[in-house]
Amino acid sequence: MAYVLCDGERIDSEGIGESHMKASSLPLDQEPERYPLSFAQEWFVTLDQGDDGGAFGSRFVMVTPLRVTGRVDLAVLQGALDDVIARHELLRTLVVRDADPPYQLVYPPCPVPLEVRDVPPVAGKSRDLVALELIVEAQSGMVSAREVPMVRALLYRFDDRDSVLFLAVHHSVSDGWSMQVIGRDLGAFYAARSAGVPADLPAVRQYHEYSQWQRAMATSTAEDGAPRYWQDKLRGAREFTMPNDHGHPESYSRPFSLYRFDIDADVMARAAATAAATRGTLFTVLLAAWYVLAYQITGATDLAIRAFTAGRNEQEFLDTMGLFINVVPFRTSLDGCTSFRDILTRTRETFIDSVVHELPVAVIEQSFPDFIRSREDTRTSQFLLESLQSQLDDTVIPIAEGAREINERLEETSEPGDIPSGMVWSMSVKPSGELSNRVIFNPGEFDESTVAGWASGFRRILAGAVADPDRDWKTL
Repeated sequence: MAYVLCDGERIDSEGIGESHMKASSLPLDQEPERYPLSFAQEWFVTLDQGDDGGAFGSRFVMVTPLRVTGRVDLAVLQGALDDVIARHELLRTLVVRDADPPYQLVYPPCPVPLEVRDVPPVAGKSRDLVALELIVEAQSGMVSAREVPMVRALLYRFDDRDSVLFLAVHHSVSDGWSMQVIGRDLGAFYAARSAGVPADLPAVRQYHEYSQWQRAMATSTAEDGAPRYWQDKLRGAREFTMPNDHGHPESYSRPFSLYRFDIDADVMARAAATAAATRGTLFTVLLAAWYVLAYQITGATDLAIRAFTAGRNEQEFLDTMGLFINVVPFRTSLDGCTSFRDILTRTRETFIDSVVHELPVAVIEQSFPDFIRSREDTRTSQFLLESLQSQLDDTVIPIAEGAREINERLEETSEPGDIPSGMVWSMSVKPSGELSNRVIFNPGEFDESTVAGWASGFRRILAGAVADPDRDWKTL
């Protein structure tokens, strides 16, 4: 049985059309407020493909799955969801993309559609396995970027004391960090409503304030140090691109292909120890190993690999829900390095300097057109690294008797998302300690056998490097 909760009223979902749901959730008595886009939103607009693909497509959805123990009070949950929408304006913000220039339109608070389904037993399958399979269904569901709120909630109940809650948010208004913020805030509001007390949450700055602050800083003389740094750092550099198998297709097929592989926990334990010994982070170790792989693939020693960052360098916006992710080029020269430890030292220096002087990806691409000129070469394709780590690992969220994020084997059930072109290589540490690697690539550009060969090379390089960081890096 399935039904929808809206404004606390239970409504059978059978036969409810899109127009009904839209009318139930859009406020009709207040005018939305208009603000300029952030640089991250502008970048997403450039990735828009004008259909169901790209950054504003209905497949571009982020999901937080929470396994909930105990009886869920549906009225309290509905109220807590609505509290989250009231607290974070970007969840009720539309990006108007056909204007010149595009802008964001912030609507007043509105109810969140909450769908509840009772899940019958499935012969031969445990509830844990069924929960993982439900993640795929939640991710494939549609969250439109054309109407507010751009979030929906699904509660799948195995029985009165065991359920899975999915929070699905459109990626154009969220990122990985923001999904952790939503989980934390929803738990705080649920606990507060259950106890009849105010939620114990810090004051929050709104995303439009961040957009305005960011634009003011971009034109401030106080930021002269960052543009000057990048002028020196990217002089003569070209963005690292991966050699492809088939050139650039006229149109991209969807869904994109996904190649998965893991790296053993004992290798990752050595990687963590190497990071600590060199005063670096796990990411700097992984990035240094990637420099070696890039050299083995291309023969280049001057490498500017682009990677996603959280983009949250301002303390006052750490609790703000929104699209903060950024893409930063990390340029490092391997010339003169004799050991992997040498590369790791340079990688750490590059990482620190680049993050300290971080500029929005849109500013980098507009200010340094020569740097991205390598994209014009049809023999190579764009490449991005992504390092993910859940902020909710082993954290109990106070919904009912407690909720925990489902992250073990999550990557095994999730489908690849859409990317404009090329390849995105995502890395995340599992609760088991293994490194999960998910390589999303366009099959019109790359063969899976090519990706598999690179995956094997990365596994070999990392294992050898952390076993003996002082060995000749060219022998890894």
